[in-house]
Amino acid sequence: MKEIIEQLEKIQTYKNADTVNKENFPAWQMSDAARLEQLALTGTLGSSFYASAGETAAEALALLERADAADLSRAIIRGRNEGFIRTFPLLGLVVLSKKSPELFQQAFPKVVLTGNDLEDFIDMTRQLRGLGRSVKRAIHSYLREAVTPYYAMKYRKQLADAIRVSRFAGDDPIYAYILSTYSQVKNLDKSKIAVVYEKYPEFAARKEFLSLLEEGKTMQAAEVLRKNRLDVESLSVHYHKFDKVVWEAAAEVTPVMRFLKYLAKFSREGADVRTIAAKKLTVDSLKAAKIFPFRLYTAYKALPYDFRRPENDAMLNALAENNLCEMAKLPSLSELLEELLDDYTLAYNWQGLNSHRWVIAPDVSGSMGGYLNRSSLTFADVSGMFTGFFSRGLDDVQILPWDTEVHPYPVTPDVNVMKHIETIGQMTCGGGTYMEAPVEYMIKNRIMTDYAVFITDSIEFGKGWLTAWRKYKRINPSAQAFLLRLDSYNTQPMPDEQAEKYGIHQIFGWNDNVIDYMKFVINEKVM
Repeated sequence: MKEIIEQLEKIQTYKNADTVNKENFPAWQMSDAARLEQLALTGTLGSSFYASAGETAAEALALLERADAADLSRAIIRGRNEGFIRTFPLLGLVVLSKKSPELFQQAFPKVVLTGNDLEDFIDMTRQLRGLGRSVKRAIHSYLREAVTPYYAMKYRKQLADAIRVSRFAGDDPIYAYILSTYSQVKNLDKSKIAVVYEKYPEFAARKEFLSLLEEGKTMQAAEVLRKNRLDVESLSVHYHKFDKVVWEAAAEVTPVMRFLKYLAKFSREGADVRTIAAKKLTVDSLKAAKIFPFRLYTAYKALPYDFRRPENDAMLNALAENNLCEMAKLPSLSELLEELLDDYTLAYNWQGLNSHRWVIAPDVSGSMGGYLNRSSLTFADVSGMFTGFFSRGLDDVQILPWDTEVHPYPVTPDVNVMKHIETIGQMTCGGGTYMEAPVEYMIKNRIMTDYAVFITDSIEFGKGWLTAWRKYKRINPSAQAFLLRLDSYNTQPMPDEQAEKYGIHQIFGWNDNVIDYMKFVINEKVM
């Protein structure tokens, strides 16, 4: 009888479902406005666990074509500046150029932030519409206003391509320098290239650096690089000539974002950058550079094993213990990154959340092992990071990892966030997505929480999350649910009116605005 009643309740709950998800479970289509927000903050146009690249790209393009121009402009600007996303905002910018030339001109410099963005935008535009007058005007404006010596060296080829396809003509000799990357360019005024070394000291310094490097004078080359803060990434074709001294100088002048990206490279090249890292990598510097905390884990994963675990080196430990080597006393890069991620966690203002009881329910089903966009991060990595944040920051919290059932969580709140990430990753080993599992566990064990956070890719099967949540609300009417969705699928496990009725809030993405949004919801509810 119990099973029949449960089936009847499931039928009743999902009788108005207007679609099915990728596992053919009843679901609801998302509104275009919600879908725009979702893709702007989580969207990948490549393949995912449940969808092919072609299917995902076709759905995204159809949405962009339907979207209101003002909504589209807001979404792509937010996605490029607040999210971890490039492709969807750039594709949206191409579509916006057809919908509203005025909004397109305003959005262009807020979405096209780098030379790589410009190159990808041009490629997409040529595929979808061609370079019309409005597009060329936006590119010309970018080339006039955004091209600095730094950009000219870093994105020389991309900028040269943009100049050629848009037929841009600028008087500054810097454009001649950029175009000279192509030997076949006609009518190039080569006299301007000589002028650029007089007008911009950066180019003269770069030339001097390369000359010293060619002569094997690496100490002098390192000093030129350090003094003039040359862009290291633009020198990549010369890396084989760098030695330890040059790499350490490069580490000193590299901006924070790229420093994290190059941390493993510095290590592999034998450069000891621990002192530099301790000064350069702080919570304040990360936030100033708009670096999301999961970048720390990406850098941590990339470190060579010997640098991640130098505590295994008995000689270094012995030197440190006997005060024979100051460098040996420094924390390893892995330890520094572990501590920094914890510092990032504790830097949040948890006061507005800590007057409530919390359940954190991370999805550890098999699909959470899928990769985010084209990065080395998985859904499970991001889920583990948030689990660690909440576990470390909240006073009254229970962690309920789940797939087809709830599993014991073997980590105590006092361990660092890196350990939480690794633990969630290890628990993600192939189970199904029974989203109702943690809610049924809460019902069975009479866990009375104020807020429950479900971290998931949302493609459920089983009995149904909404059915279980409605049951839970009968015994705990004031409870609220946050669905922290890391996916970019076009369905949702509840209709909008049910979300409002049963206190359900969907959050898309994985930046640190997630916690601020939760505080906003709680404050609004209290008021």
